[in-house]
Amino acid sequence: MTSKRLRLIYNPYAGRCKFTNQLDAVIRIFQESGHEVCVHRACSTQDIEETAGRSSDVDCLVIAGGDGSIHQAVNGLAQISSSQRPSLGILPVGTANDLAYALHLPKSIPEACKVIGRGNVFNMDIGMVNNRYFVNVACAGLLTDVSLKVDLRVKNSLGQLAYFLKGIETLPSYRPFKVEFEHEGQHCTEEVILFMAVNGLSVGGIRSLVPRASLSDGKLDILMVPLVGWPETLRILLRVLRGEQVSSPKMKEFQVSELTIHTDRPLNSDLDGELGPGSPWHIHIGPKISVFC
Repeated sequence: MTSKRLRLIYNPYAGRCKFTNQLDAVIRIFQESGHEVCVHRACSTQDIEETAGRSSDVDCLVIAGGDGSIHQAVNGLAQISSSQRPSLGILPVGTANDLAYALHLPKSIPEACKVIGRGNVFNMDIGMVNNRYFVNVACAGLLTDVSLKVDLRVKNSLGQLAYFLKGIETLPSYRPFKVEFEHEGQHCTEEVILFMAVNGLSVGGIRSLVPRASLSDGKLDILMVPLVGWPETLRILLRVLRGEQVSSPKMKEFQVSELTIHTDRPLNSDLDGELGPGSPWHIHIGPKISVFC
């Protein structure tokens, strides 16, 4: 039987730097499942994207890292034509592991390797904002640049709690922004503190943020949190952070396959915890990516 070619890219700093201790066992499991393995130690986020973009020579691209590493890998893979694009395997060793949760992947790295070895794939939607792709969420506003501000050592020590603490720190000084968009033939204007386009089930470790979200329905779930007075706004945000049902008559929620957002001041977006394009944003469903699950 011909061996399948597999490239493993690993982020040595993801998941409190524990993956390197399992590297030999991971290679052994892949070899036992009939894969010819080459290993690439990522030296930067850009390195992950560039290496993924050069991976038309393999059958499987496996990323060992968190959602940020997966984000970079997907942006590299999306540059490869669909006929040459390898399937994506995920070893969830990040902080939140949102995509792994949505795909019901095991937390155990050896078990996640076995999932890839079995070869079952799922054709997954990915979203796009201007010229960048995202997997879980595209967002802007309060809390959305938290991951960029959290020190890596604090993140590795406190995990998800580091995001919450940094987010609370930004509350008193945050200024809402106005968004304008067309939806169902109507021109809409909203003043909001948080905007999200959700593709997956989990965002920043908050499970089932949008219960109806699907990775394969060709739709993005739009969620907007308006400024409705700080006491009520804080209650809504705390429910979001606790992973509770976020539906509220004061929130705006709808599904789209495409949406253009204009803002009243220049704003950066956050894509899967990574810095994304500045406004305005053309948000839509991109190509499908085959993922082992």
